[in-house]
Amino acid sequence: MTPQEVDAIRSRALVALSNNRTPGYNFPGYFLDLQCLRYDTGGVVFDMDTGAHNANADGTTHIAAVTCLVDMALAQAARTFVDPNVRTATMALHLRFLGGEARGRLSAEAHSTGFSERTALAEADCFGRLLAEGKEIMRMSGTWAQPPAPDGRPMQPTPWARKEPVPPPPLLKRAELDAMERAVVRRVEQSLRDAQPGEFVDRFWSPAVRKNGERSVGRLPIGLYIGNRVGHVQGGFSISTALITAIAAVPEHPLLTAASAWYISPGQGKSLSARSSVLQRGRNVAVVRTELMATGGKRVLEVISNHAVARKSA
Repeated sequence: MTPQEVDAIRSRALVALSNNRTPGYNFPGYFLDLQCLRYDTGGVVFDMDTGAHNANADGTTHIAAVTCLVDMALAQAARTFVDPNVRTATMALHLRFLGGEARGRLSAEAHSTGFSERTALAEADCFGRLLAEGKEIMRMSGTWAQPPAPDGRPMQPTPWARKEPVPPPPLLKRAELDAMERAVVRRVEQSLRDAQPGEFVDRFWSPAVRKNGERSVGRLPIGLYIGNRVGHVQGGFSISTALITAIAAVPEHPLLTAASAWYISPGQGKSLSARSSVLQRGRNVAVVRTELMATGGKRVLEVISNHAVARKSA
């Protein structure tokens, strides 16, 4: 990583923290600079560029950035059907990896059928696809609900749903940061110090994972750097924490081909803990179950993922 890239990451984090002072969005979205190109009941489109702040050493986009993007797109497709002040939350998320690398300009397209009146807590099904440089590399779907906001307070609208644009806030100085913001800056700096070339985002957003017999165990501290606008862990980071841990459990099956996640409770507290167990380890395919827990052993997520061996070239 060049000195210019290091300075750009520091600047990006400070801009994201400054923008995050305006209620309605979150630090990860600002840090990744997710661009909303379309937002209506006919569908939404969000774009994201790959760079030193979110790329692996080989130039591909880190899985946490990818899942943050696709979760955001699907969620916003549901939100086009509700008042901007209403809260929505992920109930289930299904990903199908089609092959092809996530790199360069990524575009997540999604649409929803709107909220059903069949259930007491209204639910909406959402569908979409992810493209990298114009090539489809993922299909995704999920279900969103309308739970009450924490403490019953109304939510502020996201930037693209506001009736009137809000001018950019002034850039914060480090002395003006609060405790949670300073914690983000410390994690950025620690990640920059610890990272080998191309490893910043892996240090920043990946859980620390270790093998434990037939299982793998991951841990990721909770903070503003993976938070959503109500202070819980953003759904994309919940599933990426689980999937990174699952991948470590079956290193002989390096291709992640599909994953289904059920969101059980909000990610909150001091850390996320993931436990991956191998359900099936065949010659070509493996199936892994991952449990994601928050502080105190509260279950956050259940994930089943499929992993495969690559076809040998002729």
